[in-house]
Amino acid sequence: MSQKVLKVIGIVALVCALLFGAIELWVYKNRDELFLRAKELINENLNGNLEIADFKFRPFYGGLGLNFTLYDIKLTDTLYNVHHKPFLEAGRIHVALDLRRIMSGDIQVKNLVMEDGAISMFVQRNGYSNASIFKSEEQKKNKPQKKDPDEILKKLGNIRFLNFAVAYADSVKEKYYGAVFHDATNIIERTDSSTNASFTGSVLFKGLTFRVEKGGFLMNQETTLALALGYNEDEKKLKIYPSTLESATHDKIGIHGFFDFSDTIKVFHLNFNAKGIAVKNALPLLNQRLQKQIDSIGIQTNVDTDVKIAGILGRPGLKPQVDVHFETDTFRYNLPVGVLRKMKASGTFTNRADTTKLADVFNSRLIAPKITGFFETIPFAFKLVVNNFRNPRANIDGRIEADSTNMGALLDPGRYRFKNGSARIDFHFSGNLRKFYNPAKDNFDGKVSGRVSLKNIAMDYLPQKVRVSKINGDLTFNEKVMVMPNLRFHDGQNMLYVRGTLLDLIPYLFGSPKPLRANVDINIPEWQLNWLETLLAARGTTRQKAKNSLKLSELLDNAIDKMEITAKLDAKKVRYRHFTGRDVKGQLTISNNAVSIEYFQLKAFGAGHVRISGEMDNDGKLPHMAVRGKITNADVHSVFYSFDDFGQKTLTHQNLKGILNTDFNFESTLNNNVKLVPSSMKGLLRIDLTNAYIINFEPFMKMKKLIFKRRNFERVKFAPIRNDFRLSGQEVEIAPMEIESNVLTLYIDGIYSFGNKTDINIQIPLSNLKKRDSTYVLDPNNPEKREGSKIFLRAVDENGEVNIKLAFRRKKKDKSKDEESEAKKLEDIER
Repeated sequence: MSQKVLKVIGIVALVCALLFGAIELWVYKNRDELFLRAKELINENLNGNLEIADFKFRPFYGGLGLNFTLYDIKLTDTLYNVHHKPFLEAGRIHVALDLRRIMSGDIQVKNLVMEDGAISMFVQRNGYSNASIFKSEEQKKNKPQKKDPDEILKKLGNIRFLNFAVAYADSVKEKYYGAVFHDATNIIERTDSSTNASFTGSVLFKGLTFRVEKGGFLMNQETTLALALGYNEDEKKLKIYPSTLESATHDKIGIHGFFDFSDTIKVFHLNFNAKGIAVKNALPLLNQRLQKQIDSIGIQTNVDTDVKIAGILGRPGLKPQVDVHFETDTFRYNLPVGVLRKMKASGTFTNRADTTKLADVFNSRLIAPKITGFFETIPFAFKLVVNNFRNPRANIDGRIEADSTNMGALLDPGRYRFKNGSARIDFHFSGNLRKFYNPAKDNFDGKVSGRVSLKNIAMDYLPQKVRVSKINGDLTFNEKVMVMPNLRFHDGQNMLYVRGTLLDLIPYLFGSPKPLRANVDINIPEWQLNWLETLLAARGTTRQKAKNSLKLSELLDNAIDKMEITAKLDAKKVRYRHFTGRDVKGQLTISNNAVSIEYFQLKAFGAGHVRISGEMDNDGKLPHMAVRGKITNADVHSVFYSFDDFGQKTLTHQNLKGILNTDFNFESTLNNNVKLVPSSMKGLLRIDLTNAYIINFEPFMKMKKLIFKRRNFERVKFAPIRNDFRLSGQEVEIAPMEIESNVLTLYIDGIYSFGNKTDINIQIPLSNLKKRDSTYVLDPNNPEKREGSKIFLRAVDENGEVNIKLAFRRKKKDKSKDEESEAKKLEDIER
């Protein structure tokens, strides 16, 4: 039984083979006629000309059917002689016709392979298109109506492109598309009501340009396509089934959607998605405008994104609606003040933010409800909203929270050390995100506002050994000023309460050349003046910046060095070494490590009042001080004690009593311990000393050994002394003056030295021989005492001690040129 079945099958197969062989033989014998009929059929439906250099019949090539190859094909429109651009050129076209349909006279292309060629379609500025090659010429009345070009397309089956380019250029609408198919195949399946196509292969996109001013998408990009399409003739709908486009960097972009042609309003929906695509890989796929906008943000990360596009075909002025959802991987972002690390963002974009208006770039909005990360080591979170992408305006609301465990990592640990406390910054920004600060014009296009809350922070500034603790307060700021309404901190010995403003902090952080300026009111209830040593300390060598030094640390270093501070002081008490004052009021400016005192007034030296002005700077090797002032009703004993006896040991606070009123100019270099350098001192002192006593003054005790041994030189009371003293280095020039005391009357002039150059002339009228005891009444400026005989003495420094000697005549010391020059300088100081 099985043998019979096999015989039957074999006979049937043999008959079929003979039948098909006969058909192939018939086709081969009639190939020229068939080719001419096919060529005529094609030309019959063209407004142009088809040229084929040669063809070869390829029986059984590529399967059962009529197979042949065309060589050097050129298809041109009727105006080819004018523009010289062929519609189609191909080195070879392999054609396989459906053998079953040929016998019925219906030519159907089963397979088509196009090699080494190009299809170029265009629309010229005058509106002419070479696509008219497929249009009928109804004006030719003598010729019958030609077939619909759609009928030709329906006769095409599977198509394969090998090294084949396709281009479309519309000069009217300025749309340009182009691609080179290295090896791509379109497989078509037809049913009664639908046609499905699967297009796969490697394609080089030359560009998809929809608007010239924005640039083209996929410019010179190698891709691998896997597109699945379907067209339903009954529904008039073209569907893009889930498909992929793979870039040269092996990033895959999913595509699906549909085009609805069933109504006069032809709508479409397209959806794109990508998982983990790197921004640097995605940018080349976009047009130039989008590339610049995204690249200007400076973010490099991987992104998951879904894009939905919905619009209407054939409405050039009606832009499609675009909705995007995105979620980034972690990334970093560089700011002028430091680096934002481990950032993550997710959000949405739409070009139809206001649904009552049409989709448009001006109606665009991006919302990222939560962007998180770390400013260096400090966590932050903020919300971002960007409106109007033609001129993007951003709104950012955020918060940064830090404590001592992570604040220290912001700054150079070799210079700053945080020990305790926390800080919180709440901020709002509204403005141009890309061009917020214009360095050329030094201005801002936007607004910043915020609040800083400091709680119990303790930190050390190591270079100058500044230790600050208990920092508390709330500060508010905008792009121009920071306001400090209640800042308070402890500097190691004092509690300071500060209120005021800091100008141009935000511009400074963005590189503005404006100096930082602070205007503050400082209240110090009990002021232990401990910052002079710090302010005027040796500057030390410049710290070499580490390669990975933090920008914020550098900015703070520069700010501390260059900030200009204008401060008003208010203190109940002030102490500095031996100096004590009360009811302190003052205004001073600190800039470039120097102090300029506009006024400084206080009560001190007993019931005295002090008002001074002056400067202290540290721009040289040693600090320098220059002060001008007035002291009234001061206890001279307290004055000398407060100022460490002005750096000398001869006449000290232990020797003095009295009430001092004085005007003075004084300048001196200071050492780094804030002590006077005697050799650098210069000044003019006008004194008015009343009710004065000199107690146990060594030169007087030596004088007692020579004369008036029974008088009370241990406690010498003076009549009011009014005189000028010029200071140069360690020498004080004493103008001729009378000293009327309870022990004797003296007339002196000369040089008193803090060093070893004391040389004072002393005249003692012989009228002093009259008895002076406790009943003696001081009688200053009595002309009778100036006349008559006198005893001449000299107080001269010998080996570090001032000795009193008799002098038989008054020595007039000629001034040298150097001394005259020095005197002139002192006169200048007085002025």
